[in-house]
Amino acid sequence: MASKYRLVMRSGPTVGKSFLLDMPEAFIGRDLNNEIVINDPEVSRRHTRLFLQDDNYVVEDLGSTNGTSVNGQRLMGPYTLRPGELVMLGENVSLLYELVQTGQNETIASTPRQPQTMQTPQQYVPPMEESFPDYMSSTPPAAPFPPAPVPAYSGQIPPSPVNETPKKKFPIWIIVVGLLLIIACLCIGFFIYVDSSDAWCDWFGWLFNMFTPGLCS
Repeated sequence: MASKYRLVMRSGPTVGKSFLLDMPEAFIGRDLNNEIVINDPEVSRRHTRLFLQDDNYVVEDLGSTNGTSVNGQRLMGPYTLRPGELVMLGENVSLLYELVQTGQNETIASTPRQPQTMQTPQQYVPPMEESFPDYMSSTPPAAPFPPAPVPAYSGQIPPSPVNETPKKKFPIWIIVVGLLLIIACLCIGFFIYVDSSDAWCDWFGWLFNMFTPGLCS
């Protein structure tokens, strides 16, 4: 009995619409010249090509803007479809590939499979932990009693005391500056006293006479 296939829209502008594939080649796109016309902004003018090979259809992306995927995997080349697989045009339009038997009212759809370019990873099963007797365990047994403290001997040298931070000494320069200020004040006061009492010759007459004889006579 001859087999026929169809595409049923699961998501897109006309959900539930069926497209019967009864020709050796069919183009899908937004342009009206395609065999299957889908008016959606995610679909290119000529988006995908379907062609019959042996007893199955092969899907091929025609360089569309948003790409063509099968079961969530983007196509990188021609891909042979199997009943039950979901063809995606961009992100908005999805088409279910189904097998229709002529002379019957039923549609046969198989469970979706992974694309040919991908392999289903095997589930990792961690290895079972082996049990060993206590004497083979690598962990040393706990000590039954805590170790006794080491006794202190009289001949032991006591630990050195912790060095305390030395106290800051009073700055010497402040004392020197203070002494200089006191001496300067005394000198100024002395000269003011001598000048006010006109006692230059009484105090420094001998010095003036050395440089200017007869100045203080």
